Order: sequence, then structure tokens, then C-alpha cells
Amino acid sequence: MPKRTHNATSDVDRGNIASIPRQAQEAESLLHIGEPLLAYNIIKQALSDRPGNIRLRQLKGLALARSGAVRRANEELATLRDEGFSDGETLGLLARTHKDLALAAADSASREQHLGAAFEIYAAGYSESRRCGAVADAYYTGINAATMSFLRDHVDQAHEIATEVEDLCRIAISEAGEGAQAYWPQATLAEAALILGNERAARERYTVAATLAGKCFGDLSSTRHQARLLLEHQGASTAWLDDVMRIPPVLIYTGHMIDARGRSPQRFPSQMESEVRASIRAKLQQLKPVAAYGSAACGADILCLECMLELGGELHIVLPFPAEQFRAESVDFQPDGHWGERFEHLLDCATEVLVIGERPPPGGTSTFEYANLIMTGLARLRAQMLDTDVQGLAVWDGTGISGEGGTGSLVSMWQSSGVPLQHIELNVVAGNIEASAAEDTTDLPTPDTRRWAFEYKIKAMLFADAVGYSRLSEDQVPLFIEHYIGTVAEFNEQVSCKALHIETAGDGMYMVFDDPGTAAHYALGLSELINSCDWQSLGLPDDMSARIGLHCGPVFIGRDPITDTPLYSGMHTNRAARIEPITPPGQVYASSAFAAVAAAQGSEGLRFSYIGRTQLAKHYGSLPLYHVKRSEGPISV
Repeated sequence: MPKRTHNATSDVDRGNIASIPRQAQEAESLLHIGEPLLAYNIIKQALSDRPGNIRLRQLKGLALARSGAVRRANEELATLRDEGFSDGETLGLLARTHKDLALAAADSASREQHLGAAFEIYAAGYSESRRCGAVADAYYTGINAATMSFLRDHVDQAHEIATEVEDLCRIAISEAGEGAQAYWPQATLAEAALILGNERAARERYTVAATLAGKCFGDLSSTRHQARLLLEHQGASTAWLDDVMRIPPVLIYTGHMIDARGRSPQRFPSQMESEVRASIRAKLQQLKPVAAYGSAACGADILCLECMLELGGELHIVLPFPAEQFRAESVDFQPDGHWGERFEHLLDCATEVLVIGERPPPGGTSTFEYANLIMTGLARLRAQMLDTDVQGLAVWDGTGISGEGGTGSLVSMWQSSGVPLQHIELNVVAGNIEASAAEDTTDLPTPDTRRWAFEYKIKAMLFADAVGYSRLSEDQVPLFIEHYIGTVAEFNEQVSCKALHIETAGDGMYMVFDDPGTAAHYALGLSELINSCDWQSLGLPDDMSARIGLHCGPVFIGRDPITDTPLYSGMHTNRAARIEPITPPGQVYASSAFAAVAAAQGSEGLRFSYIGRTQLAKHYGSLPLYHVKRSEGPISV
């Protein structure tokens, strides 16, 4: 979940904008609207050209913290401090990571240690800022010092600082006027009221702050998180936060394509376009979504994207295969309406275009089902990061629930997983339109009718290898087989998260699972077991561990012609194999696709911390990767 860090000048407003790299300004904008993952990728690329830039390094820490990778953020910022950078920005962000680590601590001693560290940094900054007359720095560090005191149950101290902060905020608000610059002092004034136990004043002040926030939903989400933290510590209800600081939902959309010529019966003839557009626009004006996730086929997809663009929302386009092929198969089949040009314009305007695979095999629909899972999971992860809800929108005739990859099956998945649905019924719209000549019968490109000896199904894949294997002496190899491989074999017998398929080669292991939830829990259990063993007592290197990489996608399933054993192979198998070599020893890394499918399927007990877009092994390109950990309840980020 994104966390609140700064107030008036905020996490991303400080410094002379003209003096920082263009990429830093882009990253700051993305952080304001609640896109820390995209911001991190920009920052990481910029740092490859300007590795010593302090602002970029500060923003890297902030992006990591907001995306949930708090320990990495803490390490990055502590390194900056240890290099001698003791400015308020660096120390404030470092203190914030200590606060987040405290809230995530499993034991009271760790919690108190990190809360104490955060308080010391904030309190020192508060004292220095007041001495220098730096109002913005003072109320930022002051409110955080007050919050740390409050969470440590030093209530008198918290009240004293919060009262002083109220006076500072009033000064800052009078200087800022009524524009967006007044957001952080107004939000801080509300937070001070919560610490002082004045909930009525807090509600009024948060309401004003929400108006000032505009579309900076990342900032608003951080403010809400801090307010919820304080209310929960007091044992008070948090229900009213949604009323006074509402963050609009994240939209997932789907719908039928415009009918191809000769389709019979008609479903979405071209003369219905303006009516459907008006219906979509009305729904979106009501919902006012932060962002939209979906594809870009000719028809409902493009209409949804165009309406979102008109209303100022973000576009996140998921394509099942490269844009040129997708346009040829899912856009250009309808020569009327300039759909191809509209498609290209939307790609240019999108916040993100994600291509998740290659052209599916003849007759295969798993690529489209995979795209549906990815877009649903990404929307869920984004909504969770913003502390808001997911909302589905379907332009649909009510049929095709049992077919893989189409509109009906996606709507069925949403309904079974509790995604609220807005439905534009094509048959109702069609009732107002005079039917024309009959117009093929599917949402998907017409499949090739050739037969294949393989199934093509979505599976989760795991690659693992033993760290330290290459350093073994010849007489240690039997010990490795007996103890290390034997430990894995015993684990496989006992664990409830069973693999469908296992292959081994030397110290490497390739496993296939039905779903990412099962694969992730297996990977974490195996990693924990191997990391806990005393290998030195067994005659092996004491630092032996495993690196484990996870990915999910469609693979070919059949029989190996040489060995007559089961075979699971394809492009996504290769992608999974490239993740494992760049995974740190003792850790479990996963692709963003793996995290998205796990989220879409409602897997429990997992936490995905964003690592960033990372170069894969053997010059295989780059992928957004996540560090996989355990958590309680539904997936968290």
C-alpha cells in the first residue's frame, strides 16, 4: 500500500525543478497520481546515465517505499545518509521507511526499535527546521514526530507537538492560498486534529484537503493511509474516510468487437457505435475512474479508451500479442470508422502499453484468457496500491460465459470473484436501432482449423538452482545429492502444494503448477527450508541456498518424442528460465504477469514487493519483477 510521507512540499515537490533531470520530473508526476512502479522504471533508467544524482536517488527510495519494497527503500536511503547527505528530504524519507518497517514488524521489539529510529530522525529535523524558520519542513517533520510519539503511546508529547504543528500549518495555508499548494498543510492540519482527538475538526479539514488534491490520488491515498493508521491505533471507526477522502475506482473494461461484415446474427453492428459510446461515456462520467485497464480491439475496447481519454483518465492497454499483429487481426477487419488510426492514437496516448506474448497458436484461446487475467490482476494490484476499489464495465450481449478468452468468460470471472459490474446490454441498445443486413460469431480472431498434438494452457512455472553448487569439490557432490537433493525430495513428498511436472538437471529444477498461488507457496516453503538448514554440518558450504524464479503463461503440453515423458514448453517457459539466474540467493522472484494472475485468481497469503524492470539473463530483454513473500489474507503489494 502507498504510504503518506511528506506534507506541504510533499514527497515530490521539493527542490528547484529546473535543476533536476527531466526524468525526475516525470517520476514526480507519476508518484503524485499513484504510479510508483512506472516512476521507479523511469528513475532506474535515468540513474544509469546519472548515477550520482541525489534527487534521482531520493526518488528511487520513495518509489520503492510507495510500491511496498520498504526494506530496499530503507537500505537505499540509509546509504545516502551514510554518504553524508543529511538534508531534510533524505532523512525524512529514511524516517518514513523506519515507520513502515515498524508497522510491518512481527514482534513488539522490532516495532519499537523502528518507531524509535523514525521519531529520532523526525524530532531532530523538526527542531532544526523550527530553528531555521523553515515552516514547510517544520510542519512535515513535526507531524511525523507527533505521529511516532502517538504510536509509541507517548500521548502528552504527541499532543504538545501536534498543537505546535497546527500553528505552523495555518501559516503555510495563508501563504499558499487556495490552490493545490495548500493540500499538504491542510492535510497535515487534519492529521494534527486526529492526534489531538478532535475527529469532527479532522473530518472537516480532510474534506477541504480532498478538494485541493484534485487528481493527485497517490498523495490522497498516502493521506488516507496515515489517517487510518491513527484511527485504528485509537480503536476508532475508519468508515468515514471513504466519504471525506474518496478515491475513484480503477476500471477494468471488456466488450464485444464491432460486427464483421456478414456476421449473423448481428450483435454489435456499426450503426450502434454512437449509442454505445454515449452509454459508455455516461457510465464513466458517473464512476470517474482513476485509470482503465483493458485491451484495444475494434469496438467496445476502443470506445472505452476514447471516453476515458476525453475524461482525463489513465489508459493501461494490455495486448495479447504485438501491436502490428493485434491491429491486423482485431482492428483492421472492420474497414469503416477509421478504427486503425484510432487504435494507433490510443497507443500513443496510453500511460502504459503491455504486450504479454506472441501470436497464439492456431485454434488457441489461452492467450486471450491470459490477457484477461493479466488486465484484471493489474487493475486489482493498482487499486490496492491506491487504497480504492476495482470496477468492471462490460459492453456485452449476455452470452458466451463458457467460452475461454471472450467477453462472457471474463464477465463470469469478475462475477465469481466479487468485482462490481456495470453492464451495457447490447440487445437493449439494439432495440433502439433499426437492424441492417446480417453481419462471424466470436470476440476472437477466426482460428486456424489445423490440428495440433499439443494442448495450449496457462500454467505457473518455477525454475530453481542451488547457489554454491559450482564451488563443490568432487567429493562433495555425493553429499550434495544425498543431503541437498534429498531434502528437496522429502519436501516434495510432504508438501501439500504439489507440482504437475518436475524436471531436474544437476543442481537445477524446473516445475510446473496449475496456478500461481500453489507455485508461490511451494517456492516460499522450499526457500525457507533450504535457508534454514545447517549445510556446513553436512559437509557442504555453509552459504548454500537456492534462487527461485516464477512466471505464469500459456505453454504447450504434450509428450516428449525422445523420452516419451510429459512436456511443458513454449515462449513463457523460456521467460521463466531467465528470471531465476538474476534472483538473489535465498530469495523468490516473480514476473509481473505471475503477480497479476495470482491477484486475478484471488490467491491468499502472498505479498509482492516491486523490484523494477530488470534485465533478464542471456540478453533476453527485461521484465518488471516482484519479490515474493508471505502475508496474511489476500494478496498485498
